[in-house]
Amino acid sequence: MTGLVGNISIPAYSGSQVTWEGEVAAAKDGAGTFTEVKLEPHRLTAYIDLSKQFLIQDSVSAEEMLKRDIVNAIANKLEATILGDGSELGADANAPEGLLKGVTADSEAIDYEGIVAMETELEEANVRGDIKFVVSPSAKAASKTTKLDAGSGKFVMEGNEVNGYPVISTSAVAGKGVIYGNFNDLVIGQWGGIDLTVDPYTQAGKGMVRLVINAYFDAKPRRPEAFVKKILA
Repeated sequence: MTGLVGNISIPAYSGSQVTWEGEVAAAKDGAGTFTEVKLEPHRLTAYIDLSKQFLIQDSVSAEEMLKRDIVNAIANKLEATILGDGSELGADANAPEGLLKGVTADSEAIDYEGIVAMETELEEANVRGDIKFVVSPSAKAASKTTKLDAGSGKFVMEGNEVNGYPVISTSAVAGKGVIYGNFNDLVIGQWGGIDLTVDPYTQAGKGMVRLVINAYFDAKPRRPEAFVKKILA
């Protein structure tokens, strides 16, 4: 979601209920429950000081290089925050809460039974949609080297799938993290665009130009039950 203005609320609905009744029996109230997921802007920011000489010598390519680097830095930080456990942020309360926040590491290594348990938890919550595994590279390695069982010669992860579900590996996932769920239920909001302010005054005495970057995001699951999370031992 882009172009947001002010804090917004995303509605979530528990689902309507219907019952079997007799021919002339009274119908029962089938209304579900509405809840709200509130998104509010969190600021990603930094500044970069560049020498005027550097900009004068090759202004076009330097500007394009900086734009690409800034966009990549924002994307990487946002992804790491969403898929993280908050440990890299310390006590910073200004960041959105990561999906792995509060998840404690397992006491045992990954196995097929553990994967099936994650699938079962999602199915019992009646979650459907864009279901996949998003894992850290170390969790991927553990899955690819853990045997499925004693006799088949297969492994928990083969190709880029676990038990038929696609697997995406990214270093943005904290630790040996595994997130399994419907990623259509992850709402990411952006307020405005990436704001780049050129400040020629603050460092003018040093022959420098300061670039100040600001961007505003938030991310939350629309339905918390749409994700099952664990950190492997």
